[in-house]
Amino acid sequence: MKIYQVVVVVLIFISLISWANAQEVKAKNSKSLSLGGRVQFQHLYNDKYSSVDSVTSNGFRIRRVRLQFESEITPFFTTKVQVEVRDNSPRLKDAEGKVSLFDKYYFRFGQFKVPVWREEFIRSSGDLILVERSNAAEFLVVNLLSARHIGAEVGGKPISNVSFVINYSNGSGEGASEIDKQIKQGNKLSADINNGKMITGRIDVSLDKRVEIGLSGVINYLGNQVGSLSNKGKNVAIAPDFGIYLPAGLDIEGGVALGTLNKYLVKAQDDQNYTLLDLTGRWKKMLGEPMNQWGGLMGFELAAGVSYIDTEANALGEKNSYRFGPALYFAKKTRLQTNLEIVEPAVENEDVFWRVRSQFTVNF
Repeated sequence: MKIYQVVVVVLIFISLISWANAQEVKAKNSKSLSLGGRVQFQHLYNDKYSSVDSVTSNGFRIRRVRLQFESEITPFFTTKVQVEVRDNSPRLKDAEGKVSLFDKYYFRFGQFKVPVWREEFIRSSGDLILVERSNAAEFLVVNLLSARHIGAEVGGKPISNVSFVINYSNGSGEGASEIDKQIKQGNKLSADINNGKMITGRIDVSLDKRVEIGLSGVINYLGNQVGSLSNKGKNVAIAPDFGIYLPAGLDIEGGVALGTLNKYLVKAQDDQNYTLLDLTGRWKKMLGEPMNQWGGLMGFELAAGVSYIDTEANALGEKNSYRFGPALYFAKKTRLQTNLEIVEPAVENEDVFWRVRSQFTVNF
């Protein structure tokens, strides 16, 4: 897909949303249909690379263009489909059906996020505290312990301040049909074939409206066996996290993850232990009236975060990361963010480097 095609897609998305806001939308076999989405335009400058390197040190990109359809089939059955165009590559993000059970519980099936890590599971990409999720969050994604997977789950809220989720999935990431993988793989062993599948679970407790705590757990049984050859193993994580949301506009979120990685997946001699830490916060101030001379400026914020990865098997190549910067709001969900990111590489003797990442996010 060429860049002009991306622009056309964006215009079509916005036109659809404008049309949907002007009248009630109904699908053929649904009671109602709602449309939403976001556009994120980003610029990155990376001090790690120079003008003579094979990797470009700076440039613009279409970080995300998403369109989401939500449909109410009956009062007890809803569906959601979300598609994305990123760097000219369209792909399916969410495709799910959800059945309400006994008022307090639900059954869900399809492709969606598994309940691991507050920053990944609870926060939408359109409302991240900083421009991007932390390195700790990305570590779990790369090692098939969070983000989107294909499967089914049950969850609910048995009492007013406690909720739970139990998920069973392929454990091989979004868009991954492991039946096809098995056929194509033949007798060649692959560590990401997952006959054992993945089980995840989470409990959230709201101590009051301002303090939340959560606990996630995940076991992903990876690998397969052909004859006497076997590379079976498992990736494991236990991850407590918290969120503090104060009325003065101060939000603080943090998490810890402890676990092990399958030695075959990370190409190591032994299973690898790891520790992840992340702490992120922001202070937001919204204005009483928009500043029309400044494009309808409605508020501003300051945000900062630190993350830490401790393991030898680090595919990201990054260990400590420090991020901070301001943001300007032009609507409740429309903002311009700029972050300075200081990164300590995981490889010893490599120099610390920095990045400047700026992003305009429009949620519509």
